Amino acid sequence: MFGHVCSMRSHRTRRPARLRRSAAHCGTIAHLTWAVGTRPWGKNVHARTAAGLMLLATLVLATAGPGAAAQDTALLDAARAADVAAVIGLLDEGVSANTPQADGATALHWAAHWDDAAMADALVGAGADVDVANDFGATPLWLACRNGSEAMVAILLAAGADANAALPSGETVLMTASRTGSPEVVRLLVSHGADLDAREHTRGQTALMWAVAQQHPDVVEALVGLGADVQARSSPQPRRIHTRTAGFNPSGVIDTVLGSNTPILFAARQGNLDVARHLVAAGADVNDTAATGTSALVVSAHSGHTALALFLLEQGADPKAAEAGYTALHAATLRGDETLAAALLARGADPNAPVVRGSQGRRNSPDYVLDHDVVGATAFWLAANFAEPGIMRVLADGGADTQIVMEDGTTPLMAAAAARRRREPGLAANPVADERLVLEAARAAIDAGGDVNAADAAGNTALHTAARRRLDTVVRLLADSGADLHAVNDNGQTPVDVAAGRGGDNNSTVELLLRRGASAR
Repeated sequence: MFGHVCSMRSHRTRRPARLRRSAAHCGTIAHLTWAVGTRPWGKNVHARTAAGLMLLATLVLATAGPGAAAQDTALLDAARAADVAAVIGLLDEGVSANTPQADGATALHWAAHWDDAAMADALVGAGADVDVANDFGATPLWLACRNGSEAMVAILLAAGADANAALPSGETVLMTASRTGSPEVVRLLVSHGADLDAREHTRGQTALMWAVAQQHPDVVEALVGLGADVQARSSPQPRRIHTRTAGFNPSGVIDTVLGSNTPILFAARQGNLDVARHLVAAGADVNDTAATGTSALVVSAHSGHTALALFLLEQGADPKAAEAGYTALHAATLRGDETLAAALLARGADPNAPVVRGSQGRRNSPDYVLDHDVVGATAFWLAANFAEPGIMRVLADGGADTQIVMEDGTTPLMAAAAARRRREPGLAANPVADERLVLEAARAAIDAGGDVNAADAAGNTALHTAARRRLDTVVRLLADSGADLHAVNDNGQTPVDVAAGRGGDNNSTVELLLRRGASAR
């Protein structure tokens, strides 16, 4: 989840369809609800801006008339071609420095775009308007900030450019410099009066939030050193969304509120430790929570950022925080993070806290979701369900209730027998490795006192599940541990029956059970 920042937006009421579509898809940094990675925006923004300027400049050249208009067009043409000598020559002839092309851009826009200080100096000296905005609201200073050019920004500010210039979206030049990563430009802008805590219009985000989201620790350090508000919150955003975790709601549609994130929450999502250190040193609250209730610690754990989560713990983050409906320990278990699970327990995390509410489905990493069907589960049950034997043992040693039973009667041992290894999208299944993990998870559950003959609400035991999946090593472990080979579920099936399946196949699992003395019904 994080989106891009649109380069330019038009004030025009009528535009080509392609430009209308582009504007409609523009947005600010996305919400932190889902643990998804932000991608650099600068390259795409640069390409769109350059393409738009070149296209419109070409249109001007194609329709230009003779005389003075042709001379003015020649200046734009020279600037577009980055021909500084031609620009200076035309200015010496008295050509206006302020004639715009079709989209409102002037030669000074091109000088800023090409980061040509000599051209900019010549144009400013000839009276170029430093605050002129094209039809998309972009000024030469915005282009210079997008390029991260300290020299160009200095030229324009010295000529009187507005340090608080903003696009129609509310993106200020300080936000632009912050997301593109130039601390020198940030300092220049603030020294000329830029508002440190201005907010863009869509989600109420600040320059500091953008610098954090783009993982620019040097810019973050500069901003907090200049006094940026580390407690600022983005706007709450009511949303009606489709979710994977609304099992109680047949439509799968729920109303929720996203947003209300502080810079430390952006940092928790991105995982940049240096950024987090700067924020905490400047007074950020490590126990901040977003509108969804997720704390910085829960966000970092859920996002797989072990080092940052450990840092937050050291700085006093509450290991028991559960306003999100689940804790950092649940998230660490979900991610298979044994190191973090142990650290959370050492800091006082409750090993027996249940999941109260599932996490919302995340677009980029659907594996790491606490679905609604795990509501009521503790970290130990989750570890069994996700085939995490190492975490199961850590939790058992840390005081976890290893006999937790879900509402449908599923025990940790049953969950382990049914566990499937989570994998990143696109990775091929490895049945041998998967079975090995299930075996170790089942062994951990048995070692922790799991009842091998417990039955769920449908009468199935762990052996029924292992037999149905034809996991011979797990069947052997359960049989060796005293599992009832003749147990009958509510459908009248024994482990042999479920192993054979509807076709009555004579497979290795059936043969194993029969050799052990089991029988079919």
